[in-house]
Amino acid sequence: MNRHAWIGGVVGAVLTSSETVCASAMTFDLQAFSSNVAANVDISRFNTRNLMSPGVHRVDISLNGQRQGRRALEFVTLDAANDAQPCVDKPLLELLGVDLDHPLINVPAVEVRCPTLEQWLPLATSTVDGAALEWSVSIPQASLKRNARGFIDPSYWDEGINAGLLNYTFSASTRTSGRGEDRRYLGLGGGLNLGSWRLRHQGAQAWNSRTGLLRYQNTATWLQRSIAPWQAQLTVGDSFSGGQVLEGVRLRGISLATDERMRAQSRQGYAPEVRGIAESNATVTISQNGFTVYETTVAPGPFVIGDLYATGYGGDLTVSVTEVDGRRSRFIVPWSVAPQLLRVDTHTFNFTLGQVRSFGQTDNSPLVLRGALAHGVSNYLTLYGGGSTTEGHNLGKLGVALGTPVGAFSLDGSQSHTRLHGQPPLSGHSLGAGYTHSLAATGTHFVLGVHRYSTRGYVGLYDAVNLRQRAREARGTQELARQKSRIDLTISQQLGQGTLSFQGSSVDFWRRQDGRQTAFTLSYGSHWRRLAWNLSAQRARVDDTRRIRSDRERSDDVFFGRDGQRGRLDNRLVLTLSMPLGGSLYAPSMNTSLSRERGDRRGSQQQVGISGLWGASGEGNYGLSGNRSRTDGGALSSVNTYAGVRTGAGQLRAGYAQARDSTQLSLSAEGGVIAHADGMTWSPSLGEASALVQAHSAEGAMLGHASGVHIDADGYGVVPSLRAFHANVVSIDPKGMAMDVELKESVQRVVPTAGAVALLTFETVSGRAVVIKALQHNGKPLPFAAQVLDEQGREVGVIGQASKAFVRGIALSGRLSVVWGDTADERCAIDYHLPQAEPGQRQVSADMLLAQCIRLADPPHVTAR
Repeated sequence: MNRHAWIGGVVGAVLTSSETVCASAMTFDLQAFSSNVAANVDISRFNTRNLMSPGVHRVDISLNGQRQGRRALEFVTLDAANDAQPCVDKPLLELLGVDLDHPLINVPAVEVRCPTLEQWLPLATSTVDGAALEWSVSIPQASLKRNARGFIDPSYWDEGINAGLLNYTFSASTRTSGRGEDRRYLGLGGGLNLGSWRLRHQGAQAWNSRTGLLRYQNTATWLQRSIAPWQAQLTVGDSFSGGQVLEGVRLRGISLATDERMRAQSRQGYAPEVRGIAESNATVTISQNGFTVYETTVAPGPFVIGDLYATGYGGDLTVSVTEVDGRRSRFIVPWSVAPQLLRVDTHTFNFTLGQVRSFGQTDNSPLVLRGALAHGVSNYLTLYGGGSTTEGHNLGKLGVALGTPVGAFSLDGSQSHTRLHGQPPLSGHSLGAGYTHSLAATGTHFVLGVHRYSTRGYVGLYDAVNLRQRAREARGTQELARQKSRIDLTISQQLGQGTLSFQGSSVDFWRRQDGRQTAFTLSYGSHWRRLAWNLSAQRARVDDTRRIRSDRERSDDVFFGRDGQRGRLDNRLVLTLSMPLGGSLYAPSMNTSLSRERGDRRGSQQQVGISGLWGASGEGNYGLSGNRSRTDGGALSSVNTYAGVRTGAGQLRAGYAQARDSTQLSLSAEGGVIAHADGMTWSPSLGEASALVQAHSAEGAMLGHASGVHIDADGYGVVPSLRAFHANVVSIDPKGMAMDVELKESVQRVVPTAGAVALLTFETVSGRAVVIKALQHNGKPLPFAAQVLDEQGREVGVIGQASKAFVRGIALSGRLSVVWGDTADERCAIDYHLPQAEPGQRQVSADMLLAQCIRLADPPHVTAR
């Protein structure tokens, strides 16, 4: 390897490093390298960090290596420092989680206008990176409040900008069979953001050639905002009230409900609290199913760890305490997950006042008040309860969830009372029980749910609304199919390289005429080399009720109609196979499905297809399949094909299908759009939160984490889906944008609230990009690290390897000065002339310029960059 190139590479790596490894000053000595690099080149400007200028700057704050978010801070130049430092006050310390009552806290004197972090906390340190706009803080753990892992202070939350949002889904199909039929469907979901308020609407419009334009379906309209102190969402309008305590009900009114997303990620869901005692500064290691999930160092004495991340199935925790002398103790903490279990000292609530919205027979909309509350009493005990009251109907419920070494149990009871017009009132109660357990040693997961409606008089809210209206209309109230009991069972077992699973349910009703419905699925899935396969057996049975229904009972049944319910028995065996056809990332896959049915429906079906992705980043997809089915009515074959593409404005898809006597052509599109102060920006479908990225003149740059989304001609792009109340990283890849534009930063972090459209502005610098290779008058290369100045004395570049300099923003013609010392022999000038660019033409590559650096008589004026 060329020695000069090696030296240049080492020095270049040192010069471009943005990491400060120590607090003392750092200097570079070019004489340490054996080369012909000029020893008197002035590189003192590289001996300091990236400087921060005085003023107010929005910077990323990092505390002990953890990102905290972005905030505007005032920076002031101090007498003993070369760069500006942030002013630190009590609100900023509270934002960082500092315990202001800690004895290590020093309160600066009143006359100190801009106290530094070190003046408040002598043991704390901080560094400022002006280029990255980052303030890195290190504070001793003892001086910080105890916050859960993943905690983000609400002051970092971004409510976003005022904007209009719209998601759309459109589909159209044309079928040629008999009379043929055309269908169109448009689904809309949009709204308006004003400050912290979110107005949302969901609806749909359908049309077909036989019935014409159907009535617009107003699915839901609501106004919502976050209530940070209560970690809850306030909703006015249509909402779905329910959860783990009460049955889910659609209501139109006002509701206040817990939003777990506002909690630290390590406080969401259920996980037990780990308590123990350490004899020294011990290391505590917590493992689950053989994997380490948490490790920390604790002080001597009792310790409590309450910020473990939740997992889906749970599994007992093994806690290992290693003392400083090597002694180790272990103990087990049971962990089984039940839906009702909460962490100790946490709670959830849901309170609603509104009108019932039912899609059933009733037009009545009674006013309902309902509420539910759950509280984690201890590590393994959760109490929950709730109730509802409306005209003529009251319901109450109490329950308990218990975590034990042999699994998690839940037990609850409900009592209802319903008054009917002209009929005796109905009263009854129901009992529910559940059991969940996971055995890590055997890979077994078991879930059992039992609900017993033990008296005929128990009526839920929806049934009560229907019963009361039918009683007022003097219609029969005995025809409603009210459940008597329900059993759900799920079991999964690891066997070899696959999983054996069973899912089953059985429901029966108080009247024999309503029958019993039973269904279960037994399946096993595994893989062999690159072939994945799954075999499942399914059985579904519904009792025949036609022969046992009286004439009066057949007269009017809102569930099964006038003729009752015909019994059915279906047995189905399904085998599916899948295998990639190649080793590349976007290699197509072949999928095969074979099924056979027995029972009331007999037949078989075979399907073979191929599907895959195309494009540089997999933005396109395609598929082709053939299907053949045989029933008692004969055989039918069909061919289906589709192709789709994902763009920055949404997804497009087209499909074609052909059977024996019919064909169908379909088209679909979905995406989103944001209306903001500067216009409208198209995007893929918007998620629970999004970001509007502004980067003027950066057309063509791609947004990270949003494949296919680029900055448009107006300088905007949309990251369609961000996690609400979590720290999200948004980046811009400059590949694809013009060479005459440079991003001053490429990464930002944001914590959006639910539904927010966060505005992220990436500053850019425009100017023609030129690579100049110049030699001295004597034919020697220019000294490495020499400054390149324009005619105003502004530094526009630095001489790098091979006597080359990259400069930006220079005029079409003029003179550049190269300076590497104070004498006349240590400077020269480059006269240049660049070709005129076509109007509106983007620079796709840097201009290359070969020149000679001529000697200068007088030193030029130098202005810092």
